[in-house]
Amino acid sequence: MARTPPPHLSSTPRPEYDRPVPSRTHTRSSLHHRPHAQVDPEIAPAHHLHKPQEPPHHVPDPTHISDVYPMPGLHSGANDTQTRYVRMLLALDDIPNLYNLLASFFTWILLAGFILFPGTFASWKDAPSGSTQNEIANLINNVALLVIAWLCTGIGGFGMIWLWWRWQNNYVWIVNRIFVPGCLNSLAGVISTLTNVYGTQSGTFSTTAKSTIIVTGALTVICGILVGVYQFGMIRNLKKEHAQLVGVEKAGKHGEGILGPRKSKKREASLESG
Repeated sequence: MARTPPPHLSSTPRPEYDRPVPSRTHTRSSLHHRPHAQVDPEIAPAHHLHKPQEPPHHVPDPTHISDVYPMPGLHSGANDTQTRYVRMLLALDDIPNLYNLLASFFTWILLAGFILFPGTFASWKDAPSGSTQNEIANLINNVALLVIAWLCTGIGGFGMIWLWWRWQNNYVWIVNRIFVPGCLNSLAGVISTLTNVYGTQSGTFSTTAKSTIIVTGALTVICGILVGVYQFGMIRNLKKEHAQLVGVEKAGKHGEGILGPRKSKKREASLESG
């Protein structure tokens, strides 16, 4: 009697096992060369076709930070243009205080030298008996004091020239710190010299008095000319450029600063002609 094989050993062919088993080599190559599946737009889900895009992150520009975060006292938009005049004013805070102290020291020691000069002038009471006016004019009352006066004047003058060269591109700083104090101190030296000559020497100009009046007068004229060239020439042109690009800056009632309208070239020409 024939025995019936169990169902799992039946020789009846099953459709899922009729396909040939691919080799290992074929399997690996098919994995590497499998074509990308094309997504049919008709059956593709809506979220696949219309994928939301993330909005770009806005990184604020540090040079225009007032546009993103407006703060009181800062002009935004077109008025944020940093002209040469504005950059020059902002650079004043960045100049080390050491140079401000040196500028004050050099202009002060220049004035000290001018004040010491009249103390070296000879007068009738310092001259020996029987001396003439020409002999008195050639006398020096205090040689040591004269050396100190010339030394102070030389240190102040060379120091001012060095600071002028060091910060030559900042017109505002050199005018306020060097030229204006130098002009006023030199003028004070001229007044002190003339007062001493006409007060104690009866109008007699000695050799030291002549040299002092020449030095103080020359420095007064030089510093005055430089103040005029920089203040009414270079700085004025910078202010005009700033007024055309940004607007006219006004001090305001209490120095708070007010920005006025821009100055066009036609308007400026009409104002100058009128």
